[in-house]
Amino acid sequence: MSYRDFVDKAKRYAKFSKSEYRDFWIVAFILAIVFSWSKWGKIDFDLFVGLGNLIIAFIFSLIILFVHHMAQRLYALKYGLQVEHKVWWPGIALAFLVAIFSNGTFLILAVSGTYVSVLTVHRLGRYHYGPSLKHYAMIALAGPAANLILAGLVKFIQLQLLPLPAALVDQFFIFSIAFAAWNLLPIPPLDGSRIVFSSRLLYALVVGSVIGYIFLFQTYGIFSWLWAILIGIATWLAFYVILEHSWRAG
Repeated sequence: MSYRDFVDKAKRYAKFSKSEYRDFWIVAFILAIVFSWSKWGKIDFDLFVGLGNLIIAFIFSLIILFVHHMAQRLYALKYGLQVEHKVWWPGIALAFLVAIFSNGTFLILAVSGTYVSVLTVHRLGRYHYGPSLKHYAMIALAGPAANLILAGLVKFIQLQLLPLPAALVDQFFIFSIAFAAWNLLPIPPLDGSRIVFSSRLLYALVVGSVIGYIFLFQTYGIFSWLWAILIGIATWLAFYVILEHSWRAG
């Protein structure tokens, strides 16, 4: 696809529908409530502190959701496919229940799903009409990847370029990484289910890298995707040797 064709498709099909915007507001509000659940005062309940944290979490949620789903939407256009964002109500119910019973100490951020359909006018006449599992996987992967890249970029700017408020940057960084990680669970309609159904080895590489990245910055304060990818490769190799190879041999 040429650059001009891609720009033309983006102008015509990258916009979100009214129902998607409605779902964005719903999901962002739910995520904000869950993420700020334990931030309504350090010791005693403080309404103004809580509302401030809720508003900040809501703004973060909108940015994270937009980046996640717009990346998937733009990547799907490469294949002549259309992506639609929808609320995942079971995830919302579970997120609320867990936030309530854990008093905000454990967060579930898997509350939205991505659905892929065909832009018929752009797919007619092609062999293998319709999306393949590989297409699903790469489109799904674009969302978490965009969140991880954005989180790393904001952290890099704060550490190397601009003296941004460290507390806010850390909140946004953790929020973005956590949202990406939760969406990699292999449960439909989350992104992880699309990836694992396409390739278990790719899923092992991606999840290993993300978990490695989280482990490195949480334990050692290291923000390096190089080391994280090396952990992902080690995970991929272990998965292949221990499980994938034995499955194929059997």
